[in-house]
Amino acid sequence: MKLRRRLPFALLAALALLAAASCGPADRGTSGVVQAAGATASAASATLSLPLDPTVTLAPSATGLAPGPASSPAAPTSEPPTGEPTLTSTPGPLLTPTPTPCRQTQGQFTAVDVPSSVLTYSINMRIYLPPCYAATGQAYPVLYLIHGLNYSEEQWERLGIGTAADQLIASGEIAPLIIVLPRDRGDLRLDPAFVVDLVPYVDAHYRTLASAGYRAIGGMSRGGGWSIHLGLRYTSVFGRVGAHSPAIFFGDENNVLKYIRATAKNGTAPALYLDIGADDNQNQSAVWLHQMFSAFRLAHAYVVQPGGHDEPYWAAHLDDYLRFYAAAWRPAPPPSPTPVGSALRRFE
Repeated sequence: MKLRRRLPFALLAALALLAAASCGPADRGTSGVVQAAGATASAASATLSLPLDPTVTLAPSATGLAPGPASSPAAPTSEPPTGEPTLTSTPGPLLTPTPTPCRQTQGQFTAVDVPSSVLTYSINMRIYLPPCYAATGQAYPVLYLIHGLNYSEEQWERLGIGTAADQLIASGEIAPLIIVLPRDRGDLRLDPAFVVDLVPYVDAHYRTLASAGYRAIGGMSRGGGWSIHLGLRYTSVFGRVGAHSPAIFFGDENNVLKYIRATAKNGTAPALYLDIGADDNQNQSAVWLHQMFSAFRLAHAYVVQPGGHDEPYWAAHLDDYLRFYAAAWRPAPPPSPTPVGSALRRFE
């Protein structure tokens, strides 16, 4: 009797085994649990080494390395992991840190005393070095600016020439440049000391583009008289000359006329810029220079605009002056865009 009761259960067990064999693998719900456990174990035990391309600079992360692409899960296992995962790390190539770009936005003025073999005293000057001068190895064009009568080498700086240069450089309107502000003590020996002592000193002690094409001279009032005298006499030294409300020295008219005649004959005239306030009661020199340049067919800009013979007039036109001086000194072109790769890109 007991044997008869057990036979149906044996038959049911046999039928269940046959059905399981014919249906294939277990249902997806159970399989998913096993696969997730296997993937977790595989990701934990995967190597942490990141193959790095030494030519690619990676953006730093909190750990100093950029995150790599996600690891692909390993093939699922049929059993859950046992024990602690073993982590292996293969060292990759060392990363060369990317130089931090210079973020300076303001140039720096410094006082310098230049020894003079011509004068019995040093030439006092203020020198403006553009933003990031110390962080680069490049050479720069140079602008010499001379102050007016009864003022000092600080006049141009006080009127804001440094701030104007900073802003125009930052906007890309002009290339970075060095600005030299020498003192005129009323000593006519400044010529030749200017070209014998001052210019060579600047070229020797600073990174300059030492040629006439990258050197300009200008001045206001008496300083404009100096810039015309020096700029037209030494055309192999200065390639651009500006005179702002110029005042030619008494008795220097004949010298200036001689220089104008020589540059016209030789075709060596620099780029010339004259400007004067409409209410300037000392406009004789500017008008005369305009007439002489026109008579000898020397190309020049002659600008008359509201204002007098005073600091507010010159301060209002600093941007115009710098644009003229730096017109031939083009800013470096922006770098061409770097294509972005599928996973990594170069950061300059």
